[in-house]
Amino acid sequence: MPAFAFRASLSEDAGVRSGFALTQQDMLDHLDPDNDITRQLRSDELLRLPSDGYADAVGDLLFALGAAETKGMPTLATRFMRMVGGDWRDLFEFDQMLQMEAIAHEYLRRRNCGADDQDEVYAELRELFGGKASNVWETLQQAMAIELAQSPFYTRTLDKADAVALSALFKSEKLPNEANRFFDQRFINYLAAQPDKLAAMNWRQFEGMTAEWFQREGYTVELGSGRGDGGVDVRLWNADSPPGAPPAVIVQCKRQKTKIEKVVVKGLYADLLHEQAGSGMIVTTSDISPGAAKDIKARAYPITSANRQEITRWIGAMRLPDSGIVMDFDASDAGAKA
Repeated sequence: MPAFAFRASLSEDAGVRSGFALTQQDMLDHLDPDNDITRQLRSDELLRLPSDGYADAVGDLLFALGAAETKGMPTLATRFMRMVGGDWRDLFEFDQMLQMEAIAHEYLRRRNCGADDQDEVYAELRELFGGKASNVWETLQQAMAIELAQSPFYTRTLDKADAVALSALFKSEKLPNEANRFFDQRFINYLAAQPDKLAAMNWRQFEGMTAEWFQREGYTVELGSGRGDGGVDVRLWNADSPPGAPPAVIVQCKRQKTKIEKVVVKGLYADLLHEQAGSGMIVTTSDISPGAAKDIKARAYPITSANRQEITRWIGAMRLPDSGIVMDFDASDAGAKA
C-alpha cells in the first residue's frame, strides 16, 4: 500500500477513537520520529506493515493524544491481565485465558456488526467466569470496552459534527456549547499527555480551562466575554453564596512565557477592590516574578497564583482518558438477554 494511504488510514483510525479530526501532519507530529514505521510513513514508497504493527501505531497515537493509558495496542488478554494484576494466575490457567480471549473477541465481533446471535456467545463467555468473584467479570467487561473503543480491528464511525480539530486548541477561541462546560474533555486529556503544549494553547481556551477547573472544584463560575472584559477573566462564588453577592475570587489568566510583573498584580488588586471580591488569583503558564511576589507579601494583598506546575496538576486531576467518545461501550448492559 502507498505510504499516503497508510497515513490517511492512521489519521482516520486514531481520529475516530480519540474524537479528534486529525490531519496527516497531526498524525506524523505525534508519532515517535525514531520509529521505523514513522520513517516509512514520511516517505512516498510502497509500505507493507503487519497488522499488529499497524495496531501498535494506532495505539501510540491514542497515547500521544491522551486517549489511551499505554502505548501500543495490547491484546485483550494482556489488557485484562494487567487490570487484574499478578493474581490472574490464581484465577485462570493459561489455556483458559486464551479461550476467554477468543470467545470475547467473537462476542465483540458479533456485537460490532449487530449480529442476532451475539447473546449466546456472551452467555458462553459468562459461563467461563462461573464461581469467580464478580469484580473479575467486571474487569473483563472493562477490558472488552476499551478493546472495542481503541482497536482498529473493530470498525468505528464518528459524525464529523462530533469531532473537534486538534488545531482548535491552539487557534480557536470557540469554547463548548454545552451548559456547565467551559473546556473540551478531549483537550484536557491531550494536555495531560502533552503538558509542553500548555503555553501554545489559544488564550481563550486557556481561560476556558481555568473556568472548567474551578467549576469541578465546586465553585459557581462566571467566565468573562474574553475581549473587553476589563481584565477579570473568571469570577468565582462559593456554592452557598447568596444571589448578588460579590465574587469570592476574581481570576486573571496570563498565558505567557515571561514572568508576571508588579503592574499585573497592582491591576488585579484594583479590580479586587472595585468588585469587592474576597481575593484575587493569577493563573499563568509562567510564574510570578520575585518583585511581584515581594509586593504581594509586603502589602498583604489577598492575591495568590497558580503557575505552570500547578496548572499541570489541575490537568492531570481532570484527565479522563476513558470518558466520552472514547468509552462508549457500556459492557454492563451487554448480553442482558443472555
